[in-house]
Amino acid sequence: MNPQSSLVEMGITPEVAQRALEQTNGDLEAAVNYIFSGEVYSAQPTEAVHSAPMPGFTPGSLTGVMGQSQDGDDDTDSSSSEHELSPPFSPRRSPDFPTAGANSNGVLDSPRKALVTDPTVVTPLPHSLFENYFALFSLAMCQYLPQILAKPELGDLSYDPKWAQGVCSTTTSLIEQLQRLSGVVNAPLSDRCCVSARIIAAVLDASLRRKLSEAEHLHEVLPSFIRSLIHAIERSGCFGDEQVRSLFVSSALSSEGKSLLSVLQFMPEEYESSLYAMFNALLYPELDEGEENGNSLLDVAPFLTIVFDEMDEDTEVTSGRGVDVPLEFYPQLYTKRVKDALVRPLQQQRRAAQERSRQVLAEMNSFKSYQGKDILKFINSALDYLQRDGQSKEAVDQLEQLKNSISEHKTQRKNEYKELSQKLHGEWNLSHPTYLIDEAKERDLVDEPYLLVLAVLHPGHYFQRSRSGQWKSVRADPNLVRLSDCAPAQVQTIIRHYTTFPSKTPLMLLYVKQSHVPEDAIVLKSLESNKGISSFLRMDQEELNRDYLT
Repeated sequence: MNPQSSLVEMGITPEVAQRALEQTNGDLEAAVNYIFSGEVYSAQPTEAVHSAPMPGFTPGSLTGVMGQSQDGDDDTDSSSSEHELSPPFSPRRSPDFPTAGANSNGVLDSPRKALVTDPTVVTPLPHSLFENYFALFSLAMCQYLPQILAKPELGDLSYDPKWAQGVCSTTTSLIEQLQRLSGVVNAPLSDRCCVSARIIAAVLDASLRRKLSEAEHLHEVLPSFIRSLIHAIERSGCFGDEQVRSLFVSSALSSEGKSLLSVLQFMPEEYESSLYAMFNALLYPELDEGEENGNSLLDVAPFLTIVFDEMDEDTEVTSGRGVDVPLEFYPQLYTKRVKDALVRPLQQQRRAAQERSRQVLAEMNSFKSYQGKDILKFINSALDYLQRDGQSKEAVDQLEQLKNSISEHKTQRKNEYKELSQKLHGEWNLSHPTYLIDEAKERDLVDEPYLLVLAVLHPGHYFQRSRSGQWKSVRADPNLVRLSDCAPAQVQTIIRHYTTFPSKTPLMLLYVKQSHVPEDAIVLKSLESNKGISSFLRMDQEELNRDYLT
């Protein structure tokens, strides 16, 4: 495959690929770095790639990741200040976006979809980094929780032709915006191609805006947004205690006791070869004999959010192999139940196998040492002498037997070492735990996988999975949206490449438990039964039709 085809396989447009290769004299790796540096003109925002060395990562504990507990005392209940005006704090900036494809007014040429089967996407705000992630999180919720969002009957959703641009009254609530967004995302006949992230940013309460102004990393504010989303749904009075909260909030056990968390977070220095390896380092660090590690998940929420932190100014990074992110993930492996039943015995087997491997390797090396070579040299010399001079057949047979015994012992040790190595890298490998997953299923310790449904590389580039399983690559700026079908393997390949270097913007992964993916019939029924959503969709489609006719 030529360099341009390789770039296109990664989801880069042919024009951008050709231009990057021209600027780098056809060097594929340099072209990739050049594209991600943002210097090449393209329709999507990109990040700079850095190449300073990254120190080794020492496995830690859940203490850091639990720093943003779902119910921290320092947070103000979002229900008390949802519509207050925010103090004039300066927001965290997103990367600047190019304006290719815009008309003279600097807006999209048409708000209608090119194909009715295209998904509705979110266009980012140029200067509000974390708000864009809130909007993308909301988009995923609208796609995978529409029956929950549609249950509250709010009545009139007060249609404004500019609602998709984020124009709303001061009394507009988050649940109203979520119902509007859920309608256009899921209605088969909606032609709305995109909405601005401003529709969510415009209705954030004052306490969350204050946190946004002070936060340095996404994981510091995303739990607060998830909490505000939970409160917005709970205030409708349509759900029982903990019914909504349990969808997003997992529980975990650390050395400091039980904690609640809605986001699992990793620093740039914690990149490993796979997501499983990163979880292993967090929850199953290598321990000395007799040492106890209390880090475990207890209950895993059906919606699991994982954030790879963006790099700081002092982050030291280097090129690596990238992170293998599974499309089907089993976080249940990190619960205390599975840990006690399967992982502890497996860790003991691994330790015993590693110790035995060292012993076997030492024996094998002894055969290769001068002493081992001298023994075989002596036996071979003696056999040559005895066989040449017709000496005692009994002595020859004994020496042959000794030689064969040594050779057989070498072969046995070699096979034993090979078998142990295969088990350590195969069925006993916690970084790619296929055997562990199969064993846990067989013993009814895990039930079903969590499906990757959203992977945000940065606000202007993300991968979105439809409920039917089709992946779309979405590139968006405030003026242009580009959609393309994407094979599942391509999603993994691009994420792996993207995580070769920690980036300037966070990477957000959202997993949904398989049984919580709603059927289309249930989604449509929930939309049709909500009069406010149905009326809003009708008015929005009429507005799109007027725009099309004029």
